[in-house]
Amino acid sequence: MSKQFIYSYFILPAIIVASKLISLNNQKMRDTLAGHPGLFQRIEEQLKKRDSKKPLVWFHVASAGEYLQALPVMERLMSNGFQCALTLTSVSGYRWANKRKEQYPDLIALDYFPLDTRSNVNRLIDIINPAIVVYVKFDLWPNLIWETHKRNIPQFLLSATLHNKSKRVTSSLARSFYGSLYQCIDHILTVTDEDKKRFLESCPTHKSITTIGDTRFDSVLDRKSKLETPELPDFIKDKTVLILGSIWPADEHHIFPAITRALNNFPGLFVIAAPHETDNNHIQAIEKTFAEYKPVKFTENNLTSNNRVLIVNTVGQLSALYAYANIAYVGGAFSTGVHNTMEPAAMGVPAIFGPFFQNSPEAMNMVDAEKCFSVKNESEFKEQLTKLLNDASYRSAAGESAAKYIHAQAGASDACFLKIKECIAS
Repeated sequence: MSKQFIYSYFILPAIIVASKLISLNNQKMRDTLAGHPGLFQRIEEQLKKRDSKKPLVWFHVASAGEYLQALPVMERLMSNGFQCALTLTSVSGYRWANKRKEQYPDLIALDYFPLDTRSNVNRLIDIINPAIVVYVKFDLWPNLIWETHKRNIPQFLLSATLHNKSKRVTSSLARSFYGSLYQCIDHILTVTDEDKKRFLESCPTHKSITTIGDTRFDSVLDRKSKLETPELPDFIKDKTVLILGSIWPADEHHIFPAITRALNNFPGLFVIAAPHETDNNHIQAIEKTFAEYKPVKFTENNLTSNNRVLIVNTVGQLSALYAYANIAYVGGAFSTGVHNTMEPAAMGVPAIFGPFFQNSPEAMNMVDAEKCFSVKNESEFKEQLTKLLNDASYRSAAGESAAKYIHAQAGASDACFLKIKECIAS
C-alpha cells in the first residue's frame, strides 16, 4: 500500500477522532474545529479581491509563532507586486493574524486550514489556485503536499529545522514517511547546516536543500521597529524593571520566592508579570503572591508610585513591554521548553530562563556566549537575579551583547523572498 493510502485511510481518521475527543475538554481545539464550517465559501468570497496581474503565494502555518516567521517574507512579497493567501491550523494563530489583516491589503485571503482529506485539499487548491505554496518550520499536512506536487505547483519550506532527537530523524519509519513529503517540496530552506544535513539524511536525493537562516530574527526586528509601546507612568523610568514573560506555574514555583525577596532587598525594583495563560484563577493567584506589593492589573490602568507589581492580564502586550525592561525572565523552560528569548534580546535586555531550552537554538547560542542565563532551580535563579540587580554594567553588557547577536542573524527573509521570486520568474 502507498504511503498516501495508509495516511488517508488509517492515520488521518485517527487524527480526526483524536481531535474531536481532545475538543471535549480543550476550548482551543473546540474553537478551531468550530471555525471549519464555511471556510471554503469565506475564502472564495475573499478571493474576489484577487488581482490577476499579481502572482498569488499561498502560505500555510500552524499558529501565531509560525505566522510571525512567515510575516517578514510575506511583507517583502506584498511590497514587490505579489498577493498572498494565508491558512492557519490553530484558532489562536487565526485570531492573532486576523486582528492584523487590515494592515495588509494584498493579504487577500485568511482562514483556517480544513481537515487534510484529499477532497478538502483539492477543493482548496482549486479555489486559491496559487503560483507557489509556502510552509514554515514544521506544519506539514501530507495530502496537501502530495496533491500540490501532483499539480506541479512549486512548494517551499522556510525556516526548516530538524532537531537531532526528533522522531523524524531517529525513527526509520518516521524518516521514511517524512522523506516522502520532503521529496515533494521543491525548495527546503534550512536554519543551520546541521538542519540541512539531517534533511538530507531523510531525503538524500533532494536537489534543493539550502541553508538560509531563520526568518524569526527578521520578524522580531521588524516588529521592534513598528511596536507601539504602552504608556506607563513616568516613575517607571527611574526603576529597575524585571519582566516575567510568558510564565507558567512551573516557572512561578522556582522564581516567585526569590522575586519577593528581591522586592524587599531592592527598593527600586519594579516587576511586570506577564503569564502565558491569563485566566482569572491564574491572575488571582499571582495577585495573592504579591499582595504585599500592591499589584495592579494592566487593564485597570491606575498605577501609582505605591504599586510595585504590574500584572499583564491581556495578550499581545509583552513584546512592547520589553522596551521598559532592564532584566527579563522568559517562561517555559521549567516545563516543556523556553518561550521567545529573541524579543528581550532584540531590546538589549539580558534574560534568565530555566533548564529546558534545547528547543531554542538561539537560546542555546546565547547561553554559551553568556548573553542569556539558564538556571536549574530557585537558588541559581536568586543568585543570577541578584548579580544582575547589583551590577548595572554587567547587566548592560549582557543586554548589548544579546542585541548584537540578534542583529547579526538578520537577512534570512530577504534570501527567502529572492528564492521565491526567482522560482516564479523561471
